[in-house]
Amino acid sequence: MSRRAYVNKDIPITEIRRVKRDLQKFVDLYEKVTFIEELYCDETVKSAMERRGKTPQTGYKWLKTWNDEGFDGLFRKEGSGRISKLSDYQLEILKNNITVKGLSSISDIKNEIQNEFGVTYSERHLRRLIFDLGLLDIINSNKIK
Repeated sequence: MSRRAYVNKDIPITEIRRVKRDLQKFVDLYEKVTFIEELYCDETVKSAMERRGKTPQTGYKWLKTWNDEGFDGLFRKEGSGRISKLSDYQLEILKNNITVKGLSSISDIKNEIQNEFGVTYSERHLRRLIFDLGLLDIINSNKIK
């Protein structure tokens, strides 16, 4: 039987997850630069992307970005994702509602969003949204009560 290791938990898990998310963009950049390096060594786009489990179309997008912008183009652009269903103002209202009403379950928050804004999120996306709003600690403390 193995013993549990002592872990200093002075830093909240939300901070650890934020740092992990920030580091992910460097992992993604490393993958793209390695792809370009393989092309320098006469690898085909198709075989280089198969090795990564991605489509050749993605490889051609990376290659075009590299040819047009170099290293800078390989970084993921801020705001290049999908537009949020809720505005920043609505997210602030939601954050306030969660804390004031003491909502602690994903289904309660999902219902609150549906009733307040008429928007539906998947439970998976709601977990990310809660994390991004910095509400993970509040929700966990609501569950304890």
